[in-house]
Amino acid sequence: MTAEDFTRAAYRRLLEDLTGQGYRVCGYEDVRPTARDLILRHDVDFWPEPAVEIGKIEHGLGLSAYYFFLVGSRAYDISDPETGAAITRLLDLGHVVALHFDAARYDDDLTILNNAAEEQCRALEAVTRRPIPVISFHRPSPALLQHDKPLAGRPHAYQKRFFDEIGYCSDSRGVWRFGTPRNHIAVREGRALQLLTHPIWWAYDDGGDREAALRRLIDFKGTDFATLIADTVQDYDPSTGKIAERTGTTL
Repeated sequence: MTAEDFTRAAYRRLLEDLTGQGYRVCGYEDVRPTARDLILRHDVDFWPEPAVEIGKIEHGLGLSAYYFFLVGSRAYDISDPETGAAITRLLDLGHVVALHFDAARYDDDLTILNNAAEEQCRALEAVTRRPIPVISFHRPSPALLQHDKPLAGRPHAYQKRFFDEIGYCSDSRGVWRFGTPRNHIAVREGRALQLLTHPIWWAYDDGGDREAALRRLIDFKGTDFATLIADTVQDYDPSTGKIAERTGTTL
């Protein structure tokens, strides 16, 4: 896949290609590092509704994914009826809803982080009426990424067994920062992969035009939303609507 392939049709083809190579979609609890196991992960940063469209594609292929939702976000409110409807729809499609924990809101104190994550899990469980089995980090600090133990008694997506011992591929900032999935070294070697995508980049079938996707989101949400995007998307300039190019890798 290239930057021009960020469309829903392309996402379907990607899943078909991976499963056609023998990849088995699995959960965090049963992933096997040396097997063709695939964890499908989605971090819902801005807008829940596009996540449902991605979830429908996966459901149509008989696959289940993890959808990580923020609690206390300025982008959406989990208690809002529309967000609640999106969460319910994803659950009805057979997907797992989990916590996208914004650790940047807190000091790097493990007691504080554990208590905050537990509180947010309970808030999300009040919406899903199901246990929250796993946590992913939103804007994690380097120190937190080195934390290899569970948080709030739950595994997190950056523990070594999910991040180092298996492959990791992300569309962060609307770009494949760790190599495209088909060409990822783990896929070439037939090893397990955690595939992270963000529904916003696939929301409009703009074919990889990430700035056009953000413009449409701002048109829908209002101009003030540009500032919120800048808080989340690295190198995004709300005054120009552009994302600066960078080298290296980001989460």
